[in-house]
Amino acid sequence: MVNEALAMMSKGEKYQEVIRDAVAVLDGEPDVTARMATVVSLLDQAFDSWFWTGFYVVDKVKKSAGINELVVGPYNGTLGCLRIAFGRGVCGAAAATGQTQVVPDVHAFADHIACDSRSNSEIVVPVFDAAGELIAVFDSDSESFGTYDAEDAENLEKLMKAVFV
Repeated sequence: MVNEALAMMSKGEKYQEVIRDAVAVLDGEPDVTARMATVVSLLDQAFDSWFWTGFYVVDKVKKSAGINELVVGPYNGTLGCLRIAFGRGVCGAAAATGQTQVVPDVHAFADHIACDSRSNSEIVVPVFDAAGELIAVFDSDSESFGTYDAEDAENLEKLMKAVFV
Protein backbone atom coordinates (compact mmCIF):
# COMPACT_ATOMS: atom_id res chain seq x y z
CA MET A 1 0.00 0.00 0.00
CA VAL A 2 1.21 3.48 -0.80
CA ASN A 3 0.91 5.95 2.10
CA GLU A 4 -0.52 8.72 -0.10
CA ALA A 5 -3.28 6.40 -1.30
CA LEU A 6 -3.98 5.28 2.28
CA ALA A 7 -4.53 8.86 3.41
CA MET A 8 -7.40 9.17 0.93
CA MET A 9 -9.16 5.95 1.99
CA SER A 10 -12.00 5.54 4.46
CA LYS A 11 -11.43 3.35 7.50
CA GLY A 12 -13.37 0.52 5.89
CA GLU A 13 -11.36 0.75 2.69
CA LYS A 14 -8.12 0.64 4.68
CA TYR A 15 -9.26 -2.54 6.40
CA GLN A 16 -10.20 -4.12 3.07
CA GLU A 17 -6.70 -3.33 1.76
CA VAL A 18 -5.01 -4.70 4.87
CA ILE A 19 -7.05 -7.92 4.82
CA ARG A 20 -6.41 -8.43 1.11
CA ASP A 21 -2.68 -7.74 1.46
CA ALA A 22 -2.31 -9.93 4.56
CA VAL A 23 -4.04 -12.89 2.93
CA ALA A 24 -1.93 -12.52 -0.22
CA VAL A 25 1.42 -12.06 1.54
CA LEU A 26 0.83 -14.82 4.09
CA ASP A 27 -0.49 -17.45 1.67
CA GLY A 28 1.34 -20.65 2.58
CA GLU A 29 3.24 -19.15 5.54
CA PRO A 30 2.92 -21.56 8.47
CA ASP A 31 4.84 -19.61 11.12
CA VAL A 32 2.54 -17.81 13.56
CA THR A 33 5.19 -15.24 14.57
CA ALA A 34 5.74 -14.27 10.93
CA ARG A 35 1.98 -13.94 10.52
CA MET A 36 1.72 -11.70 13.59
CA ALA A 37 4.66 -9.52 12.55
CA THR A 38 3.17 -9.04 9.09
CA VAL A 39 -0.25 -8.08 10.48
CA VAL A 40 1.40 -5.55 12.81
CA SER A 41 3.35 -4.03 9.93
CA LEU A 42 0.33 -3.70 7.66
CA LEU A 43 -1.93 -2.22 10.34
CA ASP A 44 0.77 0.14 11.60
CA GLN A 45 1.19 1.52 8.07
CA ALA A 46 -2.55 1.87 7.52
CA PHE A 47 -3.54 3.65 10.75
CA ASP A 48 -1.27 6.49 11.78
CA SER A 49 -3.35 7.37 14.85
CA TRP A 50 -2.36 4.07 16.50
CA PHE A 51 0.85 4.43 18.50
CA TRP A 52 1.01 0.81 19.75
CA THR A 53 0.03 -2.14 17.60
CA GLY A 54 0.83 -5.72 18.50
CA PHE A 55 0.10 -9.10 19.98
CA TYR A 56 0.20 -10.66 23.41
CA VAL A 57 0.62 -14.41 23.03
CA VAL A 58 -0.70 -17.14 25.34
CA ASP A 59 2.32 -18.49 27.24
CA LYS A 60 2.17 -22.22 26.42
CA VAL A 61 4.64 -23.23 29.15
CA LYS A 62 2.65 -21.50 31.88
CA LYS A 63 -0.63 -22.76 30.40
CA SER A 64 0.66 -26.35 30.69
CA ALA A 65 1.23 -25.60 34.40
CA GLY A 66 -2.34 -24.30 34.79
CA ILE A 67 -1.45 -20.60 34.71
CA ASN A 68 -3.24 -18.37 32.19
CA GLU A 69 -0.88 -15.59 31.18
CA LEU A 70 -0.07 -13.56 28.08
CA VAL A 71 3.47 -12.63 27.07
CA VAL A 72 4.32 -9.82 24.69
CA GLY A 73 4.70 -10.91 21.07
CA PRO A 74 5.42 -9.05 17.83
CA TYR A 75 4.55 -5.36 18.13
CA ASN A 76 5.42 -1.88 16.98
CA GLY A 77 5.45 1.03 19.38
CA THR A 78 6.81 1.98 22.76
CA LEU A 79 7.85 -0.63 25.30
CA GLY A 80 4.91 -2.88 26.06
CA CYS A 81 4.07 -4.73 29.24
CA LEU A 82 5.93 -8.01 29.23
CA ARG A 83 3.30 -10.22 30.88
CA ILE A 84 -0.42 -9.86 31.55
CA ALA A 85 -2.56 -12.30 33.54
CA PHE A 86 -5.88 -13.38 32.04
CA GLY A 87 -8.59 -11.18 33.51
CA ARG A 88 -6.26 -8.23 34.19
CA GLY A 89 -6.60 -5.04 32.18
CA VAL A 90 -8.11 -4.78 28.71
CA CYS A 91 -5.89 -7.51 27.21
CA GLY A 92 -6.57 -9.86 30.09
CA ALA A 93 -10.32 -9.21 29.81
CA ALA A 94 -10.29 -10.12 26.11
CA ALA A 95 -8.27 -13.26 26.86
CA ALA A 96 -10.52 -14.34 29.73
CA THR A 97 -13.83 -13.69 27.94
CA GLY A 98 -12.84 -14.47 24.37
CA GLN A 99 -14.58 -11.25 23.33
CA THR A 100 -13.29 -8.09 21.68
CA GLN A 101 -12.89 -5.16 24.05
CA VAL A 102 -13.46 -1.66 22.62
CA VAL A 103 -12.47 0.96 25.18
CA PRO A 104 -13.07 4.60 24.15
CA ASP A 105 -11.56 5.91 27.42
CA VAL A 106 -9.04 3.63 29.14
CA HIS A 107 -9.15 5.83 32.26
CA ALA A 108 -12.75 4.72 32.80
CA PHE A 109 -11.86 1.02 32.47
CA ALA A 110 -11.49 -0.63 35.87
CA ASP A 111 -8.08 -2.32 36.21
CA HIS A 112 -6.60 -0.74 33.07
CA ILE A 113 -2.86 -1.42 32.84
CA ALA A 114 -1.00 1.74 31.84
CA CYS A 115 1.99 0.39 29.90
CA ASP A 116 2.29 3.84 28.29
CA SER A 117 0.73 6.92 29.87
CA ARG A 118 -0.15 8.32 26.41
CA SER A 119 -2.85 5.67 25.92
CA ASN A 120 -6.38 7.09 25.98
CA SER A 121 -8.30 4.51 23.94
CA GLU A 122 -7.70 0.86 23.18
CA ILE A 123 -9.05 -2.14 21.30
CA VAL A 124 -8.16 -5.76 22.03
CA VAL A 125 -9.27 -8.66 19.82
CA PRO A 126 -8.90 -12.32 20.82
CA VAL A 127 -7.04 -14.47 18.28
CA PHE A 128 -8.04 -18.11 17.85
CA ASP A 129 -6.45 -20.92 15.86
CA ALA A 130 -8.28 -23.35 13.55
CA ALA A 131 -9.15 -25.55 16.56
CA GLY A 132 -10.82 -22.62 18.34
CA GLU A 133 -8.06 -22.30 20.95
CA LEU A 134 -7.05 -18.82 22.10
CA ILE A 135 -3.47 -18.28 20.89
CA ALA A 136 -3.10 -14.52 21.46
CA VAL A 137 -4.82 -11.18 21.66
CA PHE A 138 -4.29 -8.33 19.22
CA ASP A 139 -3.92 -4.97 20.97
CA SER A 140 -3.86 -1.40 19.69
CA ASP A 141 -3.63 1.87 21.61
CA SER A 142 -4.21 5.47 20.58
CA GLU A 143 -3.47 8.82 22.19
CA SER A 144 -6.93 10.05 21.16
CA PHE A 145 -10.13 9.23 22.99
CA GLY A 146 -12.71 7.19 21.06
CA THR A 147 -10.38 6.08 18.28
CA TYR A 148 -11.85 2.57 18.04
CA ASP A 149 -15.45 1.58 17.38
CA ALA A 150 -17.66 -1.27 16.15
CA GLU A 151 -16.24 -0.91 12.62
CA ASP A 152 -12.73 -1.51 13.95
CA ALA A 153 -13.90 -4.47 16.02
CA GLU A 154 -15.70 -6.09 13.08
CA ASN A 155 -12.80 -5.62 10.66
CA LEU A 156 -10.08 -6.65 13.09
CA GLU A 157 -12.05 -9.80 13.94
CA LYS A 158 -12.31 -10.54 10.18
CA LEU A 159 -8.58 -9.98 9.78
CA MET A 160 -7.68 -12.28 12.68
CA LYS A 161 -9.93 -15.03 11.28
CA ALA A 162 -8.49 -14.62 7.78
CA VAL A 163 -4.91 -14.85 9.03
CA PHE A 164 -5.00 -17.28 11.96
CA VAL A 165 -7.91 -19.72 11.46
